[in-house]
Amino acid sequence: MPRNWQQAVDKLSNVQKLVHLAMRYDSYDEERIRSELLRVRRRAYEDELTLQAARVGCPGRRGRLGNNVTLSELNDMCREDAASIVNTYNYDLAAAIKAIGDQTPRANRNTYVKRLMDWDAKRSAWKLPQIALYTENSARAKAQQDFYRFNAVFGVAMLLPKQAQCPVCQGWIKRGEVSLREAEAHPPPYHVNCPHYWHTKPERVPRHECPMLWMGT
Repeated sequence: MPRNWQQAVDKLSNVQKLVHLAMRYDSYDEERIRSELLRVRRRAYEDELTLQAARVGCPGRRGRLGNNVTLSELNDMCREDAASIVNTYNYDLAAAIKAIGDQTPRANRNTYVKRLMDWDAKRSAWKLPQIALYTENSARAKAQQDFYRFNAVFGVAMLLPKQAQCPVCQGWIKRGEVSLREAEAHPPPYHVNCPHYWHTKPERVPRHECPMLWMGT
């Protein structure tokens, strides 16, 4: 269950509520984030299709995602992620405001704003790369999954890199090579900050069949 930022704000003082109102994300921010996530996901998805085409022996075929069901699916992912990002930010903001109030009971709005600017910069330094990694990897994983499913290509895959902390990632690494079909059924990322991806070793496609590859349209 996502944390309820509004309940956290309800417990703040009037001054703290005003500060939260001034700094929190709203529906316009959510739409801005969704749009940016979709731009990144679409680029990564198309790039991954291009890479996978080269892996099956069809270099030069480029991924191109049209206005189709797949793009709608990516957009749905981005809309859900944007809502989560906004909710998490607003909750964390409320917690940061409360912490400032606990440390400095007489803090005024200027004090809150100054300290929250520092808080936001520190949070962004680790949070933005985390979001970027998840966005990129999830799009590439879906592109791999779609490419091999729609093109009916067989082969094997191995999870890389071979170092892992998460038990799920460790389990896949220990298995070594698995079938492409099994890899498709279990796409990463498996957790927050998951750096893993399937390194594919597909069967090659005859050159004369390369023009018939599904490449996103």
